[in-house]
Amino acid sequence: MTRRTHFDLIVIGAGINGAGIARDAALRGLSVLVLEKGDIANGTSSWSTRLIHGGLRYLEHFEFGLVRESLHERENLLRIAPHLVKPIPILMPIYKNAIRGSLTLRIGMLAYDFLSLGKTLPSHQILSRAQTLAKFPSLNASGLVSGAIYYDCQVEFAERLVVENILAAKQDGAEVETYSRVTKLSEGEVQFVRRRSESIVIATAKLIINAAGPWVDQLLATSTEFSGKRLIGGTKGSHIVVKSFPGASSTAIYVEAESDGRPFFVIPWNDNYLIGTTDIRFDGNLDEVRSDEWEIRYLLNETNRVLPEANLGIDDVCYCYSGVRPLPFTTNADAKSITRRHFIHEHEKIKNLFSIVGGKLSTYRSLAEECVDLVFTRLGRQSPHCSTNELPLPGAMPMLDPANEHSDKILMRLTRIYGSNRGELAKLCVQTPELSRTFNQDRNAIGAEIVYAFQSESATTLADCLLRRTMLGLNSDLAIGDDFAAAEIGREFLGWSEQRANDEVAQYRREIDRMLIK
Repeated sequence: MTRRTHFDLIVIGAGINGAGIARDAALRGLSVLVLEKGDIANGTSSWSTRLIHGGLRYLEHFEFGLVRESLHERENLLRIAPHLVKPIPILMPIYKNAIRGSLTLRIGMLAYDFLSLGKTLPSHQILSRAQTLAKFPSLNASGLVSGAIYYDCQVEFAERLVVENILAAKQDGAEVETYSRVTKLSEGEVQFVRRRSESIVIATAKLIINAAGPWVDQLLATSTEFSGKRLIGGTKGSHIVVKSFPGASSTAIYVEAESDGRPFFVIPWNDNYLIGTTDIRFDGNLDEVRSDEWEIRYLLNETNRVLPEANLGIDDVCYCYSGVRPLPFTTNADAKSITRRHFIHEHEKIKNLFSIVGGKLSTYRSLAEECVDLVFTRLGRQSPHCSTNELPLPGAMPMLDPANEHSDKILMRLTRIYGSNRGELAKLCVQTPELSRTFNQDRNAIGAEIVYAFQSESATTLADCLLRRTMLGLNSDLAIGDDFAAAEIGREFLGWSEQRANDEVAQYRREIDRMLIK
């Protein structure tokens, strides 16, 4: 057993909330240790609808403060991460007998625009039935009453948003330990096990933040002082990914499901379409969350109803994914009415420990600011100014000229994934020209991306690299086949043995297994 240096702050969990807190704390001069039992962003942050939005539906529950905060943060993210967060138009058609009628739509749109005063995105447009069908002729015309177009933002690869926050935190001195499972939590002390070495480590800190998402309660259970009071009552959300289909719209669609009245999205995403989400209570194994067949059929049926030409079936689903939202525990049976606000829970029995309950991609930065302000208050120190709403993330810096040998498609891909950090990959290609070769089936990914993931972006496994760095694992084929090519690059340029290369592919296939339709 080894003992580490004392820190000002230990953050447990490297999802979007933990990453945001670590970045803000390190930027303001605190010594920070981040612990994550798996990889960066390998939990809830990877399984969302991938939107940065104000939460139009939250208006139904009169959560005006949350909507205002979300819309304000949407603007902040457009400013600090323009390479990852981009505007997206969304159509909301209204059908006869819908729970939310035309009047509700108009009021909601006006409120949405009012709460986003000062925004850079266009205001909404209300469409008549005829106008809606003229713009979107593939919509089901039966019972259509009216529609509206409004704007929110899409973060195509939420994983990259988390990774860049972690990279920024490391640049400011934070230490990050992935694949390090906390086995004991007590006042000012954390014991964890490094998975690869099985070494047991003790780290101490003045304050500890439990940002484990839906695993918050599991982490608290490692403490003998835990009261047993449940904080998290998560709901499962499932999505399906399909290729382009007849009647598919280049505009995202947000529409009320006929079967249960829950709004769902059909969104152009990653050269495919992302359809979701469900919202059901979940008390199962958080490490084995899968989409149920009825959820997949529900999303397919509702999509086919709204876009009749689609005629989508199970065989059209490339893959699916599910995650559990870390919502506050409540006995309310209506899952969709559970607040999406976040809470910072201070524990009485475990001093100097705070647990993050709730939170979402859109508001992670403001949650982090609130949390770090609280940390400085508890430390009795004057807090420096929070600048995370002004300072761009690493990939949003001014662009560097790419290597001349890159084709336009490769350059577009590198910019889309890495932003200005594409220049670092170009340097790798200059140093080792063989790394400029493409290796995947679409012939747009280059070998330098594999090397860069491991050498510069804290990837530990091939799954980390494909699913949460290069993003190849989220293509329609789940990078099956490309995984062997990527492992071969590991053998040639990272010193992997043949055994490790084979083991990495096998582990990757196990990780994507729950995304496959059985």
